[in-house]
Amino acid sequence: MLEDFLSNLGPVGWPLLIMSCVALALVLERLLTYLLLPTLSRKRVNAILVEIKEHRQQQQTANLCASLCSRDHCLSKGAAVLLSHADNSKAMREEIAGLWLMKQRQRLHAWLKGLMLIGVLSPMVGLLGTILGMITMFQSIALATGPVTPAVLAGGLWVAMYTTAFGLAIAIPSLAASHGFTIWANNYLDRMEFVLNHINLLLEGVNLHEQELMSNSKVVPFRERAA
Repeated sequence: MLEDFLSNLGPVGWPLLIMSCVALALVLERLLTYLLLPTLSRKRVNAILVEIKEHRQQQQTANLCASLCSRDHCLSKGAAVLLSHADNSKAMREEIAGLWLMKQRQRLHAWLKGLMLIGVLSPMVGLLGTILGMITMFQSIALATGPVTPAVLAGGLWVAMYTTAFGLAIAIPSLAASHGFTIWANNYLDRMEFVLNHINLLLEGVNLHEQELMSNSKVVPFRERAA
């Protein structure tokens, strides 16, 4: 069955098959990675903020920093980064948090450009297979000594168009997954960035209410401040 499938695709059969397998592997890997991301629920965020307030009041920042570093949650590690530089200026902490967030962004955006590249190249490879198939078909027609019937033309065109259809079948899910995962990752990073902004203000003695905490318009993100 695989040999028949590849014969219908012609000379671009193996490249398209390899791209489809790589795209499927990347989609499954990114999906599993995002599903396993720790949640940024309001309850968890409030618990970290309350913990920071209590330890700051008791002058036990070092103990809290060590405790946060030992946890698996990425938000706890981000809070620990800020707490470990609590004695630095607010601007310095913003730069440090910005670098840490950039590292998280690179981790979450890994392989998405490769997935997008497959989505762009696969229909082009499929179109190349169609053109090569039509060239072969017209060469066969030119060498034919008997009458050329519509059935012969339709059969040749069906084989030639098959590669374009398969290329589009690879491209559409790949591009959709790439853009969908990008939105998913950016939303997660934006929420984490907002909480880190709040923690940074908390270290300056600015204590926002819960209503202000859950409103993204109250605090300017690190990247906008750096700009």
